[in-house]
Amino acid sequence: MNSQEESSVRLDAPDQRIGATAQPQVVLDWGTRSTREKRTWEGLSAAVIAGDDAISYEHPYAVLGGPGTGKTSLLVDAAVQFLVQGGSAEEVMFVTASKESATRIKNEIFERVSDINQYAATGAPVRSVHSWAFAVYRAIRQQQGQNSPRLITGAEHDAQLRILLKGEVEDGASGWPADMVPALTYVGFARQLRDLILRATERGVSAEQLEELGVQYSRPMWEAAGQFLRRYEQLQRLSESDNLNASELVHTVVRAMSTEEAGQQMAETLRQRLQLVLVDDAHNIDPAAAQFVESLIAPGTRALIAGDPDQCVFHFRGADEAFLNRHAVRDDFRIVLSSSHRVGQKQVQAVQSLLTHLPHHPARMPLRVSSQSQQRAQLEVIRAGSATAEKLHVADAVRRAHLTDGVPWEDIAVIVRGVGQIAGLRRTLLSHGVPIKVDPTSVVLAEQPLVAMLMLAVEAAYRELTAAETRQLLESSVGGADPVTLRKLHRALSRAIAHIRTRGGDLPTRNGGVPYQSADCLAALVAGTATAQQREDWTQFMGPVELTVLNHVVEVVAAGREVYADNPRAVETVLWKIWQATGLATRLQTHALRGGTVGSQADQNLDAVMSLFDLAGDFAERNPQASLRTFVEEVRAQELPTGTRDRSSGDTHAVEILPAHAATGRQWKVVVVAGVQEDLWPAGPTVGGLFGQLELVDLLDRGITPDTIVSRIGPAVEEERRLFVVALSRASQLCVITAVDSAGEEGTTPSRFLDEIASATQQDTASIEDVSSEASLEIQDAEPTIPRVMAIEPLIAELRDALVDSRRQLADRLDAARNLAKLARAHVFGADPSQWWGIAEPSTSDRLVDREGRIRLSPSRLVAIEKCSLSAFFDRHRGVESDSEAQRVGNAIHAIAEAIVAGLSEEDAVRAGESIVALVADGPEFHRANTIERWRTGVAKLHRFITSRMFAADGAEVASEKMLQIPLGQLTDGTEVVLNGRIDLMITDASGSTMVFDFKTAKNAPSAKEAGESPQLSAYQFMVMHTEGLHNNGAALVFPGTKKDEAETRQQEPLTEEQLQLYGVHLMDVADKAAGPRFAATPGIHCDHCEFAASCPAQPNGRMVVS
Repeated sequence: MNSQEESSVRLDAPDQRIGATAQPQVVLDWGTRSTREKRTWEGLSAAVIAGDDAISYEHPYAVLGGPGTGKTSLLVDAAVQFLVQGGSAEEVMFVTASKESATRIKNEIFERVSDINQYAATGAPVRSVHSWAFAVYRAIRQQQGQNSPRLITGAEHDAQLRILLKGEVEDGASGWPADMVPALTYVGFARQLRDLILRATERGVSAEQLEELGVQYSRPMWEAAGQFLRRYEQLQRLSESDNLNASELVHTVVRAMSTEEAGQQMAETLRQRLQLVLVDDAHNIDPAAAQFVESLIAPGTRALIAGDPDQCVFHFRGADEAFLNRHAVRDDFRIVLSSSHRVGQKQVQAVQSLLTHLPHHPARMPLRVSSQSQQRAQLEVIRAGSATAEKLHVADAVRRAHLTDGVPWEDIAVIVRGVGQIAGLRRTLLSHGVPIKVDPTSVVLAEQPLVAMLMLAVEAAYRELTAAETRQLLESSVGGADPVTLRKLHRALSRAIAHIRTRGGDLPTRNGGVPYQSADCLAALVAGTATAQQREDWTQFMGPVELTVLNHVVEVVAAGREVYADNPRAVETVLWKIWQATGLATRLQTHALRGGTVGSQADQNLDAVMSLFDLAGDFAERNPQASLRTFVEEVRAQELPTGTRDRSSGDTHAVEILPAHAATGRQWKVVVVAGVQEDLWPAGPTVGGLFGQLELVDLLDRGITPDTIVSRIGPAVEEERRLFVVALSRASQLCVITAVDSAGEEGTTPSRFLDEIASATQQDTASIEDVSSEASLEIQDAEPTIPRVMAIEPLIAELRDALVDSRRQLADRLDAARNLAKLARAHVFGADPSQWWGIAEPSTSDRLVDREGRIRLSPSRLVAIEKCSLSAFFDRHRGVESDSEAQRVGNAIHAIAEAIVAGLSEEDAVRAGESIVALVADGPEFHRANTIERWRTGVAKLHRFITSRMFAADGAEVASEKMLQIPLGQLTDGTEVVLNGRIDLMITDASGSTMVFDFKTAKNAPSAKEAGESPQLSAYQFMVMHTEGLHNNGAALVFPGTKKDEAETRQQEPLTEEQLQLYGVHLMDVADKAAGPRFAATPGIHCDHCEFAASCPAQPNGRMVVS
């Protein structure tokens, strides 16, 4: 390679970065200045940092130390010093174990060098080991004139394997053992296969070698996996895309650097250029990555390799302490950091106790507390009495740290053993006002709620959603419908269906010939498959709110459909149009800027959507001819968390919940380690897996043949113990460990690690109030009660409870009153008694009247008002009308009765009844069948009753659903009262004699005495008497749904004029009670089934609500 070619190879140049497509524009900002204090170093540490020529650089220096001893800080200072002394960023190779660590270290270096005027560099000297490997391999491919490689995520790799396994099943799966074929499509099978392939790849085992090992050791699953891996690699080659996963990448670049001419030249160029090589967290680097790094360190190059073998927690990914141990054997090239600047005395004691249960490591260094951190970090252990109590303890610890100690939200973290524990803690913390951040890489993208709904809207572009999917879309943030609105939508559609049926209209049918129900109509409206006439008919009973929600979802789905119709492969455009139509972008951005719990949720939603767009962009770039359906299938096929691009723009001001493995290399001021239970931390015994992955690792790493019996419990517990060491050593001020200790619940035994910690401090388990020694470990006993969280709402509730509890001591009640008064003066809502329910002044003292200022009574509500005016008031103004099966059936029967009066035949009436009742009936199938059969005969009886009365009244006027309105007079305050109601059937002969019939759908008819005293029938007679041209001839209740052969009637004899006048006076008294403004709770047998007992002052469970 000539000098010109050599100078053109810039691995740290912007165009070499993963995902880069063009040269960025660099804008220098001299306003940023470092706020970090400069550290001081002594002895060999200072000499290595300064690059002192007096010391030897023949070998790399191993930087050894426990948690918080400054290993990373030493490397950062070495990099900064090199740059300050005039070194170039292109001459530095700073290697980290993860991209997250690389980002944090890069930001710190930037803060340090920003003090230097006019310092600028386009290089990126800090990267993860895989990022470095990718940059080298990409440069090699460019030198060879080949296409650039592409690094795929674990989620993509997993999805590819599952798709290929699905294809193998369709092709007969001849290469797999017969008893394994049924399991090929399972998610667990694909995961274990991927795990085996990764373990083999990390150790440089090819597909052919894996197949040979399977034959040699009689392992048919290894043999089949080797054959599968060969087919997978062939497929990758046929696709003409160089897709590599993380394990393949490092092995590929190492092989290229040792066997290919371009790779050898590249390696030599880098060895000559690099003047400073720094490796952080070397204990978490696998052998292939170690070989890659070592191949770039030329003799005499200043190199620092930092790590702690007791923090190696990624053995399951192939990490090996051997790289660190190999460079730690030379005493002259060893820098020992033993003073922890992060953890305090309690944590040091706990760590040392845990380390005594781990095998000896030559690179393990003693750990002690520095003078600066002697009084800093504390350690507390809380044993809760239940899982709920534990979550509340976590919330309380977090809020106390923020409110009492002034720790910013972003300096607090909650560490759990696995991602499965995140959801429950997140809900609890959010409900107590704690803003939460969850790393997107801890959650499967397709499982995030907003992404799941967006994908559902995308699917609607090429297929009609099912009724259940339509409901999900409407109820989600995409649709914005609350349960009340959704209920109203279905009721309006059910009413429209009944209206269509009773008028002989037709409805579309589902498979099997079943007519559309309300959910089917709603799905058709959203999908846009309903005709214009159907849309008009189905939406005629919807209110403005329901129409707004429906139209919004229709617009979202239509936006995607329009783009898809023009181009079925426009993945990004379809997604973008749907996202625009939702209108969520502005709303979420506004919420995010507000901060708090709402802001943290909005941040998470926006991150998830951006990750989805990243995935869509990558998919469209590598599969330009793939369809939208293929994209959806790929997203849904991913069963592993998806890596995201780094968009860090500053602190999010939220508490982070993360799994323990993600906490490596990080620190916070306050850390809560939650859910430290046996069988969870440590996890249960690990077996070799379906593919014998661990047996393969033992064979390749230790030479142990697969038929040798090996105990895996010990190594597994050791790994878990190291992970626990990492978790409890992340805090610089306070570490709280929580667990559930409840003999009555399965799986609630605290971890054995807690006993190891307790014995290390020689502190017996005691109540936290009994612990007085500042240097001892604080352990709180399991409590049977639910703890109170330091939040405003529970505090006010407790104070109010104490104040009104007459059983409390007077001093306690006075203290509660004084504290409530303080909170009220600070304008804390709920502290002032004027804001308490039942104590605040009424919102109005006016009567309840209509828009015209009148009190309206209806015959159907008289019974309820006379029984209990308060219950009637609640029922009338509850906001959402009840929607029981009895009401739906009643509405249907009344609609059919109206149609019978209009001339509907008995056959058509029965058919309409069967169809409508089948739609509105619910419950078990046997109940629905009984209800349908009951009303098949009931409608026939109703038809015979109506037609017989109409025939007998030949020449008379027959009216159905007749509305009458009668003025009753004025109350003492001048308010007018009217009685209005709709009569089901009214027959008036030529002389004006009028008989009223009211249809009831009850299964049993009342007694004749009860009917004779019916307030509803009396009201109908009163209305007839006061209607011009009509003469009262009595009223009757009609029951077509009883077991009798014909409809039963219960008649109320005609009331005299005097009786009706007295009833009019009674109606005025009822109006006075119905209009308020005070409503009396009237106890009685009706209370047994009252829906409003919890709000009734006459009931024990209602007195605390209203008084």
